[in-house]
Amino acid sequence: MGEKQAALVIGVCSHGLSVIRSLHANGVTVFAIEKSTDIPGVKTNTISQLFQVKDFSAEELLISLPQIRKSLSQWNEIVLFATNDNHVKFICDFFPQLTTYFKISWAEQREMVGQLIDKRNLEHFSKAAGLNYPKSAIINQSSQKDTVLSDFRYPVIIKPAKPLSSFKTQIARSHEEVNKLTEKFAADLPFVAQEYIEGGDQTLYFCALTLEAGALVQSMVGQKISSFPPARGQTTIAQTSENHEVTDFTLRFFAQFKLSGPVSLEMKKAPDNTYWVIEPTVGRTDFWSELCIKAGFHQPYQEFLIALGQKASTQSLTGAVWFDCERAPLNYFKACRAKKTFKPFGKPPAFTYFRLGDLKPFFAACLLLLKRLILKR
Repeated sequence: MGEKQAALVIGVCSHGLSVIRSLHANGVTVFAIEKSTDIPGVKTNTISQLFQVKDFSAEELLISLPQIRKSLSQWNEIVLFATNDNHVKFICDFFPQLTTYFKISWAEQREMVGQLIDKRNLEHFSKAAGLNYPKSAIINQSSQKDTVLSDFRYPVIIKPAKPLSSFKTQIARSHEEVNKLTEKFAADLPFVAQEYIEGGDQTLYFCALTLEAGALVQSMVGQKISSFPPARGQTTIAQTSENHEVTDFTLRFFAQFKLSGPVSLEMKKAPDNTYWVIEPTVGRTDFWSELCIKAGFHQPYQEFLIALGQKASTQSLTGAVWFDCERAPLNYFKACRAKKTFKPFGKPPAFTYFRLGDLKPFFAACLLLLKRLILKR
């Protein structure tokens, strides 16, 4: 692509590292922004230049991004990549300022993306697509909980409506536990409260799509094997799965919006074999994108091409299993010991940091783990 197009990734967390590596593997020159130089991802050899910022606040990014773009003036077009929902919201909120400098794959659908990252809208969108969504209510103030949950069946899942609050999900098994949670996390109001759908980690599925103006470019289904906290937290082990029902439901959900770029939908299979919408991801790839990349589904590169108005390429998918060795550093070794094999789920493994040809992030992560273990002792 010569000196014409490049990518700028916000954040070099483990997820950002996956995005960067995928782009680099497909011949894209990648730049990145990070506030900390101590995290393992900054050690990667796949970043052409790392720009440090004080923090990821809107105020800081609105100053830094134009300056960074000016320093990269030799590049005709630079595609901006978000790696979490706060970044997505920032792009939505300040799109007029950013569009002068960067290309964004979902630019034309930014208003809809903004609505989809607000969990308060998900019940309406799910039901409009004819999909099951758990009985839900919005708690805007601590005093409302007694009224809005009066006819709910416990246990109840509590999660923040706003992106990247101080917690992901909490479970309350009684009215008293709801009271404690609303007091503890009052700063994160409003909350979404939902009746809990029974089932463990392996009843959780997700389908990742790349879309172009609503048209399907490629899809892949994954299944959680474990998460933390169990059955309601961040994925720690996941594998590819052949589940056409989940694909069909996901396509039905997103058909309403005509989006472009990467999206995904998480669903849960109840004991009666019905599927229930948990939540979508829009405007970015998901935390488990390394699973997609290992399987041959290079969503970041497809997002890059779509942002530039080029045809997104695809390749055949293979089976894979992904281990999040950041949140659960020893989960691969525990699985190997339990299954008595180095291929514990019968599929080629992928890891958060380990990548042949780019080992410095892995060694940095090992050093951080060793330090934590020493401090713990």
